Amino acid sequence: MASVPASRKPSRKLRLHIFGSKLHKWLALVVGVQVLLWMGTGAIMSFLKIEQVRSEHVISREAETLDPEFPAPQWLVDRQGIVAVTTKSVAGRPLVQVERSDGSMTLHETETGTRVSPLPLADAQAIASRAWTGPETSITGAKLIERPIGTEFRGPFPAWQITFSDPDATRLYIDASSGAILAARSDTWRFFDFVWGLHIMDWTQRDRINSWWLLLFGIGGTVIALSGFVLLANRFPKLRRRKVR
Repeated sequence: MASVPASRKPSRKLRLHIFGSKLHKWLALVVGVQVLLWMGTGAIMSFLKIEQVRSEHVISREAETLDPEFPAPQWLVDRQGIVAVTTKSVAGRPLVQVERSDGSMTLHETETGTRVSPLPLADAQAIASRAWTGPETSITGAKLIERPIGTEFRGPFPAWQITFSDPDATRLYIDASSGAILAARSDTWRFFDFVWGLHIMDWTQRDRINSWWLLLFGIGGTVIALSGFVLLANRFPKLRRRKVR
């Protein structure tokens, strides 16, 4: 039996090239499926209105007001539009929080009803210190905020901004009307917010997931992925042989 000429045997370099080509095609197929899903779902989410997703167009979330005759502290004279009267701990002392249907909240002394909101700086710093659970640090700055700060904080107002001296420059936003912690921000959050803006293609507000830019690029990416699958299928040897037959 005649032996196969050495010149006809595939070289080691050629075998590696063939193996690499096959591996590349299968990896492209696997990764391409996920890219197609990402593009397709991104386009769908961009098309849907977030208000409809949350059913805000058919469901009212307005709080129900209490009957003016409900039992309440004697010092609470104006009972119109009240949705909740709550006793809570603020900076280590008990206070009564009165919430009304217009969204306003006020804090009062439990016995006398004396209004203590907006909270003073000392209370805001005490709330921030009690909330801190990280390594030992100190407060380096505090100011009362009455307007949005870029994408970092958009209300409600007024609010106290308390800045810590930790390496991440953590900033705590505290509602001056209720003493509630509204948001915690840091340099890491700012970096994430920037990356998120790039991801959803909203470079200013960072919360619009249904912009025309994202929708167009999502549709374009889906078309590119689908056409890539068609081109990839045409390159498979078995499919080419069937086509020839």
